[in-house]
Amino acid sequence: MPFAKLATFALAALLAFGACTSEEDASVVRVTRNIGGRPGFQVHWDIWKATFERQNPGWTLELIDLGNEDAGAYYRRAIATGDLPHVVMTLDYTKFLANGNHLLPIPRALYDRVGQNLPPLHNDQYYTAQVGRQITGIAVNKRIWAEAGITEPPQTWDAFIAALHKIKAAGYKPLVYGGREWSAGVPLSYAIQTNLYDPTRPADEPSWTVRRDRGEITFATDPLMRSIMANMIALLDNFVEKGSLSDGYNEEQRDFFNEHAATWMMGCWMSGDVEPLQVNFEIEYWPIPSMTGHQPLFINTSNQQRGWSMTSSAQGMYYDKALAVLNAYYHPEVYQAYLNAEGMLLNATQIEGVDGPKSTWGPTQRLFERMSTNLDHWGWTPGYFISIEDYPPTGFVLTLSRIMQEIQAGNRDIDALLKMLDDDWEAGRKGSK
Repeated sequence: MPFAKLATFALAALLAFGACTSEEDASVVRVTRNIGGRPGFQVHWDIWKATFERQNPGWTLELIDLGNEDAGAYYRRAIATGDLPHVVMTLDYTKFLANGNHLLPIPRALYDRVGQNLPPLHNDQYYTAQVGRQITGIAVNKRIWAEAGITEPPQTWDAFIAALHKIKAAGYKPLVYGGREWSAGVPLSYAIQTNLYDPTRPADEPSWTVRRDRGEITFATDPLMRSIMANMIALLDNFVEKGSLSDGYNEEQRDFFNEHAATWMMGCWMSGDVEPLQVNFEIEYWPIPSMTGHQPLFINTSNQQRGWSMTSSAQGMYYDKALAVLNAYYHPEVYQAYLNAEGMLLNATQIEGVDGPKSTWGPTQRLFERMSTNLDHWGWTPGYFISIEDYPPTGFVLTLSRIMQEIQAGNRDIDALLKMLDDDWEAGRKGSK
């Protein structure tokens, strides 16, 4: 069974995490990466590590595996104990880390050398070796959806819910969903980013984040949020099993890749494990339906500074080696492995021989091609990834997960759920000051 491999990768990641030697070994550069049980991610790490160590004899790259958990708690603990790794995967914590003086600027020359699309400046600096062009959408089992008579992406949430009902009536599990980890908040995040954050908003008009921070709007007073919450309740009531509160990302992946369910609302990175796990069915990757009349859209999450950064721990002799880690990230073999592992499209355009994700496994290669074709056809929105200043409070994805967990636990009071969103937003803003 392909998923027998997951235990091996998870054990290897656990051993790597447990083997951390901290600052005691002066020839070790510590790097965070969110491998968890994802074999595609492990392939990228192994090549990155080998490339750095080949280019820097006598030095070792050591993994701090963030797994499937949110990185914020780990980074706060590391800051409190003065034990930040030298290079960290910032995810959505760039602003938090940079404003706390925990990140070192990256020289512009690093971007220019590889033709990397420049992110918007933050504090007049660049902090992250930018990832590829990351999109989020909906993975569907092409065969199951076709057997239910659906071969095109649903245009609206009403059509999406109706489609899931058809799949259920045909005898299939419509949706994989885990309520235990960050992935619990994905459906709600999709709905907020493609609807509250108006894809047609003129660039000179304030985003929903800015309006919320000004006090002009709240979750409780925005009428669209009531529709969003009603759709989340319908999604969980009709298509999610009660036991899903104990499931997380790995269980979602297992059920979808083993064809136990027809649909997975997940980012493009899910495609990186199709080849390592020898998944042998056709997966389509579709845009997110609309609640406001615009066409379905993907979310492009790569507009702001998100990627790997050098931290304040990379001082003295560690600085050159931390910078060498980022240079190794853009090595052709390493960058190709990254795009493959994450299903990301190209952002750095001057890396020889690299023009996008590739796979020798037919279902994966066809999925990569569909991602690119469907993105061109349907288009995208930045959601709340407009700029680093438009991003919601640090850890917002965990707030969204908590709301969905509340719904799963039986809370159907939309007013109370919206108040929770507003309270967490305010607390998050106060906590970041």
